[in-house]
Amino acid sequence: MTYKSELPGGPKGRRGHSLRRVLRLCRDERGTSLTEFALVLPLLLLLILGIIDFGKAINYWMDETHLANEGARFAMVNKNPGSGLGTPKTLQRYILDQADSAELHGDVSGTQRTTHAASVNICFYRASDGSLYTSPASATVGDTVEVVVKYDYQWLRGFPFPGNPSTTITGRSAMRLEALPTNYTPANNLGSVSCPSSA
Repeated sequence: MTYKSELPGGPKGRRGHSLRRVLRLCRDERGTSLTEFALVLPLLLLLILGIIDFGKAINYWMDETHLANEGARFAMVNKNPGSGLGTPKTLQRYILDQADSAELHGDVSGTQRTTHAASVNICFYRASDGSLYTSPASATVGDTVEVVVKYDYQWLRGFPFPGNPSTTITGRSAMRLEALPTNYTPANNLGSVSCPSSA
C-alpha cells in the first residue's frame, strides 16, 4: 500500500510545482501590449477627435472671413450679384449661399447638435465719428461698410467637455463706401445678431 506522502515529491513537491507554474505565468509578457493598447486607445481617440473638431472650427472661421471680405467688396461698390439671378436674392443671402459647408447654410445639422445657419449682417458706420446707422439713405461715400458673418459652433461633447460647449465664430471685413448703397439694405440682415454699436 502506498501513501500520498510517499509519492515522488510528496505533497510539498506538488505544491512547489504549482507555485513554479504561477511564477512562470507572472513572468510571461504575452498580452501586455494588448492591455497597454486598451488603456491608451481612449486617450488617443479623444486627441484625434479633438484635432479634427478644432480643425473644422478653424476652417469655418477662414470661410466666414472670406465670405465677409467678398461681401464687403460687393457692398462698397453697390453690387448685388444675387439680384440678377432667376430667383433674385438679397446680398446677405447671396453671401451665405457662397459658404462651402451645408452646416453654415443651415441645410443639415452634421456634427452640430441643432440645424442652424450663419448670420450675415451688413452694417454702416459714419466716417466722422464711427457711429452705427441703419438707413442706406443716410449713407455718404467714404462711410464704413462692414460685413459680419457669425456662426454658433457647437463642439463635440463628452469627456473632458461635459454639457453643450459652443463658441461663436466671427468673420468680419470693413471697407469704405465708393458708391451709395441702393442694391442692398441692412433691413435684410440674416440671423438674430445685431450690428456692433461702433466700427
